[in-house]
Amino acid sequence: MYKKIKKQKGEKFAQTLRNFHNGIFEIPDLDVVLRHAGRQAEPLLPYLMHRLSTNDNEPPSSLQKDPFILLDQAGYKAFHADTLEKQNSIAPYFKKGELLCTFNDHARYKNYHMVHAVKKNADQIKREDFNGKEQREDAYGTSVISIQMLKSGGFISIKNRYNHSVASCDNTFKSNPDHIIDGLSEALKTHFNVEFSTTVDALPNGYTTFSNQVFKYHFERHNIYYGDQAWVENGKIHDVNRAAGDALFNGFIFDNKTKTLRKIDPAYKDSFADDFNRCYGGNNGLYVDKNANLMLKGEILIGAEHSQIKTLNLPELTSMSEFCLCMAHVLTEFNAPSLTSMGGCCLYYAGALTEFNVPKLTAMGERCFYNACALTEFNAPKLAYMGERCLFHAPALTKFNAPKNAIPQTSRPSSTLNVIP
Repeated sequence: MYKKIKKQKGEKFAQTLRNFHNGIFEIPDLDVVLRHAGRQAEPLLPYLMHRLSTNDNEPPSSLQKDPFILLDQAGYKAFHADTLEKQNSIAPYFKKGELLCTFNDHARYKNYHMVHAVKKNADQIKREDFNGKEQREDAYGTSVISIQMLKSGGFISIKNRYNHSVASCDNTFKSNPDHIIDGLSEALKTHFNVEFSTTVDALPNGYTTFSNQVFKYHFERHNIYYGDQAWVENGKIHDVNRAAGDALFNGFIFDNKTKTLRKIDPAYKDSFADDFNRCYGGNNGLYVDKNANLMLKGEILIGAEHSQIKTLNLPELTSMSEFCLCMAHVLTEFNAPSLTSMGGCCLYYAGALTEFNVPKLTAMGERCFYNACALTEFNAPKLAYMGERCLFHAPALTKFNAPKNAIPQTSRPSSTLNVIP
């Protein structure tokens, strides 16, 4: 098994496991378990040690086998959400902008056993203002939870009231029902006749398990988990067909056969695939290099890092539709010398962006670059119109090169900026 892991994950990964506890290699099918677990071994050690010792340290079982009685004892009013109406009935408990993605999936209750649980005093628990440092498992966050178990087995997720306002909000209580009240895991398995795995030692943020396989993911939207050249939908891991020349970029697949980008999730708002295909779709010169970058004539169009868009150089792009690249979290450089217009909410969460070169840009809709935390310089000398709340959270911005009359009063940068009149 050591040789298999070394070949699959590299010598450093394998040595880290061996040096910590050689017995880890005795875990059955360890190479399968770790196939999609990324390249860092250290964060996985507590989880793997638990798997190694799980047969020796089974947690005590509760005599109570009814999960709804157990949840009542834990202070929750719980029910089985087995219809669309019940699935979405807890929506009023969520703040605007923090609604569960579950509510957008009309088939969720058909594919998952869903147990919604609301603390009996939920209406009295105030949402604290942590200024972006919310605690996933505070009183407010855990006052309304949704326990979701894949009907075909192998996966469980416990979601809370913050929904994407905190890290791993879909891994509340480490997705282990026994952390809510002892015996709940066994009671749920028995009641719904479903199997799933739980751990005492949780995986770090950004990791989860599907059918006992560890999956390292970059982000989750609409219950789809996106990782490195793989994604998970309805509990099933899908690998990108690298041999065919395909590649994953954020939530988009480059199809080498059609030479186009397509969204994995049709409900995902990001319009980047449509904008890209309008300029480059069908171009036989497109190809994916050995580093999983998308190339054209030897130039990198989409620079990638672990299947996430890192850089963009799109000389033929002239316009961006609404929500284009709205979730480009790790994008650092954007070059579009022919770009003239941007729709609303483009690059909304471009928190790592440092370079933005658009010399011909004349108009941008509202809330573009809303969370451009790392952007220091904005150069758009021909900008004639900027929508409200653009660059709203851009604390590092020190130079703003754009005509002052293009900026609405509600979007005016700080007076400390170098605004060109």
